[in-house]
Amino acid sequence: MELMRILLNRCAALFRRRNLDEDLDAELRSHIELAVEEKMKRGMSAREARTMALREFGGVTQTREAYRTQRGLPFLEAALSDVRYGIRQLRKSPAFAMTAILTLALGIGGMTAVFSVVEAVLLRPLPFKDSGQLLSLHEAVREDPHEFRVTAPDVLIFQRESKAFSGEGGYIGAGYDVTGAGAPFHASAERVTASLFPVLGVNPLLGRTFTQQEDENATPVTVIGYSLWKERFQSDPGVLGKAIDLDRRPYTIIGVMPQNFEFPLDTGRLSRHDLWVPMIFTPVERNSEGENYDYGLLARLKPGVSTTQAQMDVDRVIAGIQPRYTAVSTGLHLQGYFRTLKEETVHNARPFLGILLGAVSLIMVIACVNIANLLLVRAAARKREFGVRLALGAARRMVIRQLLTESLLLSAIGGAAGVALAVALVHAAAVHLPESLPRLGEIAVRWPMFAAASAFAVMTGMLCGVAPALAGMRTDILDSLRDGGQAAGQGRAQYKLQSTLVILEIALALLLLVASGLLLRSFARMLETDPGFQPQHVVTASLSLPRHDYPTQQKVDEFYAELQRRLEALPGVMTVGFSSNIPIVGRNGGRLITPEGHVRSAGEGFLIASAYLVQGNYFQALHIPLVRGRYLEDRDQEPGAPLVSIVSQSFAKSYFHGKDPTGLRMKVGDRFEGPMPAITVVGVVGDVKQDSLDQPTVEQMYEPIAQAAAALGPMAAMLGVAGNMHVVIRTANDPTPLAPSLEKIVHQLDPLLVLSRAHTMDEIVAATESSRRFNTAILTAFAAIALLLSLLGIYGVLAYVVAQRTRETAIRMALGASRKVVLLQTLRYALTVAVTGVAGGLIACVGLMRFLKSLLYGVTPQDSATIGGAVLVLLCCSVLAALIPARRAASIDPMLALRAE
Repeated sequence: MELMRILLNRCAALFRRRNLDEDLDAELRSHIELAVEEKMKRGMSAREARTMALREFGGVTQTREAYRTQRGLPFLEAALSDVRYGIRQLRKSPAFAMTAILTLALGIGGMTAVFSVVEAVLLRPLPFKDSGQLLSLHEAVREDPHEFRVTAPDVLIFQRESKAFSGEGGYIGAGYDVTGAGAPFHASAERVTASLFPVLGVNPLLGRTFTQQEDENATPVTVIGYSLWKERFQSDPGVLGKAIDLDRRPYTIIGVMPQNFEFPLDTGRLSRHDLWVPMIFTPVERNSEGENYDYGLLARLKPGVSTTQAQMDVDRVIAGIQPRYTAVSTGLHLQGYFRTLKEETVHNARPFLGILLGAVSLIMVIACVNIANLLLVRAAARKREFGVRLALGAARRMVIRQLLTESLLLSAIGGAAGVALAVALVHAAAVHLPESLPRLGEIAVRWPMFAAASAFAVMTGMLCGVAPALAGMRTDILDSLRDGGQAAGQGRAQYKLQSTLVILEIALALLLLVASGLLLRSFARMLETDPGFQPQHVVTASLSLPRHDYPTQQKVDEFYAELQRRLEALPGVMTVGFSSNIPIVGRNGGRLITPEGHVRSAGEGFLIASAYLVQGNYFQALHIPLVRGRYLEDRDQEPGAPLVSIVSQSFAKSYFHGKDPTGLRMKVGDRFEGPMPAITVVGVVGDVKQDSLDQPTVEQMYEPIAQAAAALGPMAAMLGVAGNMHVVIRTANDPTPLAPSLEKIVHQLDPLLVLSRAHTMDEIVAATESSRRFNTAILTAFAAIALLLSLLGIYGVLAYVVAQRTRETAIRMALGASRKVVLLQTLRYALTVAVTGVAGGLIACVGLMRFLKSLLYGVTPQDSATIGGAVLVLLCCSVLAALIPARRAASIDPMLALRAE
């Protein structure tokens, strides 16, 4: 209790210092005056009495300081005094203060922003109950290198047979034209089994999710997303029980999901899915073993079950499914595996975020090294100040404490500016980060990031302040009081330390320059890549014909034929075509193909082609070149026409071994002797990039829409009616003004149809380049910052060396050394440091190659032109940074410099 009272009194004294000092001075004066009066009564003169009284009392200043120590908190008062003195020192050197603060703000701000992205995407648990127990199941065929999900029958088998999971839920993407909720629109949806939401452990905001009976009995019900509820129903809590039409069929709304719920967790931002409907497997889906691997399967581990036990259970279930595949194809060998849902979500983002985190870490190291160098130069410039303070009795620990306080003060201000910069960068990142990253809607600077940034700022201040503090501790009093003196040993030691720090900066900067150069070269190579078609003057949009009103393929074909006729009658329209998919946006469904006479050897994989259903003048609209044979014609769409196909050049080369395939036959399936009908190849076209330009070209085949079902023979029911198509229109001029006319004609044919927003092919191609463009831009920015900081480091060290060697330089010039010799010697030092740093950076680049390889296109990590260019840029910039201090050294007047000694 007594200790608490003393502590409170001392804390209170901090706020009453002036009053307490006045009371102390009055008490001291009173005490001395009483002593003087007493001695004067003994016969002393006033002067003698005062001298004797002061001598007996002792030092007044020492007494005053001792009292202040007794009444307050000495450490806190000393710290506040150091802070006030540090602020005064920084105000005296605004250029130094701004440079150091901006450097720290760049480092801490960039580090905090990038780590906020990494934490949101890679480290933060998924927004589901016990998300670490959620697994995404996959199937694979040993003979095919592609990655699959599972088939519809296998979803049901796993739900029935697996023992290691407490629940399994299946899902597959879907799309519906929605009416009855304001203006018609096309909704992104997901068909899910009734068990999916319980497996995720998520409850709806309003209402409920599906029951097993609703799934099995094909009950038309739906759960809508928060955004749809807010935008189309104005957040009406009475929305439950209302009906909306999905593809012109009424569905009852039974639930509304929470605001931040999203599943599946696709790449990009949240609110991708508008609604969820029951899976309701059709009879065709239930019997499509080995045909469609587009179904996702999510499972939750039972408590106490390890992943090893779960894999054994998956192997057991797969072994039971294998006989079903043998009935379809004797050559298929099925395998099963799983990944955690989190790994499934983020595994494609790891390489880029790893590179990003590594780059910003290098920037932070360079910033710290630069601050340490600046503080060393500043400490050297203040050596006379330290010498005077030490000569007047200050303890060396007080000098060290002052230097550390100034360093911490800089880091605190820089850290605050860095956090503000991080908030701005994160807001910008949420908008501009590429859509290839998942969970973008969750990125934010959260309170743990603020705490981490604060701790990092303090740690940075301590680390950067150690070197100048140690230099201050070694200050020689007599030497520092001379105008030009500098102890040789101390000067050499500090010179070596600063040179080492600059060499480290240059090595790290070279790493970023090489990485940036390689990505720039990759981006340039991607832009030079031929997509296989001409995107100029082409506009595209997609249509989804509801099966309720378009139940047969003939009716679908008639609709698109009439749409083509009306569109081609528009002014400026050159030609119109339709396809189940368009280039660049992604691959279409794959087909297992066997050419006539092909015998698969042992260990050979299956022949898979990306299959496209086309109608109209699709090839002419995109200017896909014809290499051999002919394009598809109107006669190929007629009932009973021979089954035909067009293949790509890579298809002909890989599957027909370079022979001219026109006139040759092939079948769908893994053997030509199967029951499938034969398809005749009538033409070969150029390869078209189906994914982004930096992805490998895949084998492609094109079939008339009218023949798609017939080509599948007994599996024709799997395809059904192909009503979802992309319309592709080539115009003579800018196609953008055509969009309203396209929508008008579609609504003339069917007023309830929803046409997706029209895009030019130029826009689509540019969108696929955004991810690589962003990667390149961000690393280039980091490399530029690293280069700037490194040059600042070179300049700082040379400025320090020139200042410390003023006397030596003056003597040499007095003995006959020319200004040119002094200039070249200073530049030679800069080049020596730069070359040493470059050598270290080149060694470090060997390790960089492994991480960059996955981000490069058309360029090897060992590209000599890029590495040589980075080295040349760094060396030239180093010489430029050294010019100012070198010219300053060459302009020294020997007489003035030696007179100061």
